[in-house]
Amino acid sequence: MTRGWALRLTACFLAGGAVLTGCSEKQEASESLPTTSSAEPTEEALPPLGPEDLPLPDEARTQDAAGAEAFVRYYFQLLNRSLTDMDVQYLRQFAEDGCDVCERVARKTEDDAAQGYRYRGGELTVSGEMSVIVTGASEAQSAFTAVQAPMTVLDRGGNPVPGLVFDGENALSSGTITVWDASLQSWTLTELTLG
Repeated sequence: MTRGWALRLTACFLAGGAVLTGCSEKQEASESLPTTSSAEPTEEALPPLGPEDLPLPDEARTQDAAGAEAFVRYYFQLLNRSLTDMDVQYLRQFAEDGCDVCERVARKTEDDAAQGYRYRGGELTVSGEMSVIVTGASEAQSAFTAVQAPMTVLDRGGNPVPGLVFDGENALSSGTITVWDASLQSWTLTELTLG
């Protein structure tokens, strides 16, 4: 808060100085306006990432704590999406090779899909606030409580698979470690802990 206050105060001083200087000298009025074609964009548009109907939001593409939090919440959306479409390509796109839990979830989903299984329920949500700390120039860690809805694995006929019916969980002590991938202009998961 102190830094924001100091920046605002500095901006006020600079603006005040510009106004006073502008008033002390006679200036000729400009007779033309700049053309729009001469203006160059200040920032290139980021290439889209993720599925077309659920792209990575711009908020998740900033290299700060807010961006890391938005990314983790987005990853949960992808996890939940994979429960219905059994497509894990985007889970892998946003996970580093060393994220064992990420790979285990992706592999198990692929194995179940190959057997003709599908899922009912199992959605993960973040319950309450998420604490995010940027621990280095390109790393952030988060801690939060996750809730998982009850889940049933169904066979090709839509029947519950014996032994694959799970109760929900209301308080999974969870967390992530994310790293900034400059080539993607996005965070990626290196560690995911659920419960």
